[in-house]
Amino acid sequence: MELKLGGRVAERAGDELIQKMLEDILAGLKKKMVLPVVEGNLKLAGRIEELESQNRSGLVELAGRLETLEDEVRQLPLIILAALRDAINQAGGGNQDEE
Repeated sequence: MELKLGGRVAERAGDELIQKMLEDILAGLKKKMVLPVVEGNLKLAGRIEELESQNRSGLVELAGRLETLEDEVRQLPLIILAALRDAINQAGGGNQDEE
C-alpha cells in the first residue's frame, strides 16, 4: 500500500513540476515574444495616428488652396474680358475722336 501512496505522491509531484515548467515556458514566451509584438503594435498605432493627423492637416490646407485657385479661375474670364475691353478702347479711342 505504501507503494501506491508513494506513487500517487510522486505522480502529483511530477504533475506539479510539469505544470510549473509549463507556466515558466508560457511566461518566457509572453515576455520574449508576445510583449515585444504588442509594444511594437502600440508604437505603430501611435505613428499611424500621427500620420493621419498630418494627412488631415495637409488635406485641409490643400482644400483651402484649391478653393483659392477655383476663385481665381472663375475671375479669369472677367479679367480677360476687361483687358480686351481696355485694349479695344485704347486702340479704338483715337478713331472715335476722328469721326
